[in-house]
Amino acid sequence: MKKIFKLSLVLLMAICIMGNVYAALSCNVSVQTAKSEYSKNEQFTVDVNIANIQSDRGIISLGATLDYDKNSLTLVKMEGKNGWETPSSGASYNEANGKIAITRNGLGKNNETVFTITFKVKEQSKQNLAITLKDITVADGTTPAKIATTYKNITIKEGTVNPNPQPGTDDPNKNQTTTPGSNTSTGTNTTTPGTNSSSNVNTKANTTANTSKNTIKNSNKNAVKSGSLPKAGSLGAIAIIPVVIIAIVAVIFFIKMKRLNKDLNK
Repeated sequence: MKKIFKLSLVLLMAICIMGNVYAALSCNVSVQTAKSEYSKNEQFTVDVNIANIQSDRGIISLGATLDYDKNSLTLVKMEGKNGWETPSSGASYNEANGKIAITRNGLGKNNETVFTITFKVKEQSKQNLAITLKDITVADGTTPAKIATTYKNITIKEGTVNPNPQPGTDDPNKNQTTTPGSNTSTGTNTTTPGTNSSSNVNTKANTTANTSKNTIKNSNKNAVKSGSLPKAGSLGAIAIIPVVIIAIVAVIFFIKMKRLNKDLNK
């Protein structure tokens, strides 16, 4: 009976290890503004926030594509918050395609503002605008997880009348059939045009191995050109080790059980 108890304990530990290997990573990302209506030549700030982080380790990197109407808005500056890197042109921000890839100074699990974006409304601005973050990925030092597109609709007083823009479209006038939506004072995650009300889509990613911030940050500068969030490199190989260990434990367990059965039958 003692042997059976010990073997069962080993199997239980193996199952626990496997559960940790396949832990899920998810969170919510949103864009928010203080209000939903602005005047021409007015400056305003957009907060990019992260919340509801589901990870044993915490988030350390974020990648996304910033999309807005460049004929109506001028990007004045971006600024990292709460230990997050500031998206800087030529390093962690690509002005040509809007790709952003930034890291944090350590793993974090708190609901917080990742970075802020300051815009100025142009004199010849359109009336209905959308500020969008798409192709969002986050990572806790292992495989990145994809997060739903998030956007914020704003209205410009006395702006040129145009259809309510579809999130992720640089020129809203390309799509004349977009259904107009309503503006609210807070940003939400969505993939449906014409409304600011939606649900966040949280996706899972396998997490197993440790990595350093420096490894991710060095690869960020190359990744921002292609728009992909840097992966953990050799972490994939390291992630296989726990699985191999579990397989070995299972084989040993099977052999010992067979021997035990033979002893009991004698």
